[in-house]
Amino acid sequence: MESTKKRKSVYVIEDDIEMSTIIDRVLKSIDPSIILDWSTSAEEAILKIQSALKKGVKKPYDLIITDVLLDGSRSGIDFWQFCQNEFSKIPIVVTSACSKDSLFKTSTPLPKSLIFLQKPFSISESKKLFKKLLLEKSNTTQSQNL
Repeated sequence: MESTKKRKSVYVIEDDIEMSTIIDRVLKSIDPSIILDWSTSAEEAILKIQSALKKGVKKPYDLIITDVLLDGSRSGIDFWQFCQNEFSKIPIVVTSACSKDSLFKTSTPLPKSLIFLQKPFSISESKKLFKKLLLEKSNTTQSQNL
C-alpha cells in the first residue's frame, strides 16, 4: 500500500558549508524523505520563490531556514520580510551568530511570526524546533525564541 503522506519540503538559505551540512543532517534525521532546496543568497531565494508564485504555487515549502548574513547584497532579514508579504503561512527560522537584541535594535516589538535561532545552536535544540515546525498540523507561524 502506497503512503498518501505528502513529503515535506524545506528551503535553506545559508552560505556557510559547515552550517549547511549540520542543517542537512538535522533535517534528514527528522525525516529522510524531506526534499531540500538550497541557496546561498537572498536574491537567488527570492527569484526561486517568485518563480513558484508565477506558477500558482501558494506554499512551495513547509519550512524555510535562513541565515542573516548571506552572499549578495540582501540579508536573511530582507528575505524574511519578502516572505511575510508573499508566503506568510510558511514558518521561517532566522539564524545568526549575533544576538536577537543586536540584530533588531528597535523600540517596536518584533513580529510574532519571527522565529529566531541563535548560533551556535545545538543539534538537539535545532532538531526539536525544526521537527515541531514541520510536524505542526496547521503549520501556522508562531513566535519561538531559543
